[in-house]
Amino acid sequence: MQRILMIAFCGLLVTGCSGTRVVLVPDPDGKVGQVSVATQAGEAVLHKSGETTRASASDSKPANPEVWSQDQIQDVFAAALANEPLPPQRHRIHFATGTADLPAEAGPVLQAIKQAVEQRKSCDISVIGHSDRAGDDAWNRDLSLKRADAVARALKLAGIADACMDIRYYGEHDPVVPTADGVSEPRNRRVEVEIR
Repeated sequence: MQRILMIAFCGLLVTGCSGTRVVLVPDPDGKVGQVSVATQAGEAVLHKSGETTRASASDSKPANPEVWSQDQIQDVFAAALANEPLPPQRHRIHFATGTADLPAEAGPVLQAIKQAVEQRKSCDISVIGHSDRAGDDAWNRDLSLKRADAVARALKLAGIADACMDIRYYGEHDPVVPTADGVSEPRNRRVEVEIR
């Protein structure tokens, strides 16, 4: 995921806009992606934290990239940064092999999920079931759905609305630890809950 700040500069007494400024900033994990700002006349590629360019018109090449300080970025984009949503929060619950029964250790995780949902006032929650590769593909898909359903039921009992939860299941197809077929891997037997 990359974060890009953009602002169109328009003068109050001028009929047209004087351009668009783009700044590349790191995501909440500190990773910096890359963005290309292109017009009919050329492009500028941003790939460093704080790197910026300005496109004054569609028929003019974007300015050569330069790096802005955090103070410069804050001065220009303070309002946008203040309204930026919180990054998604993720929680995991691991399961015993071949079962969809919630483990005893799930209690504190479910409480943390409930607190995060309440703090954020969120109604955008994904509950995603997974399995390891022990067993066949159809069995694992079904098991991953049962695990996701078990967590969703527990969250509903904790007061989280059904309508706020999106339930998905991938069986053995999105492992944390890739393994050969038939291999039991505890870290892959999980439900991930993402709160946005």
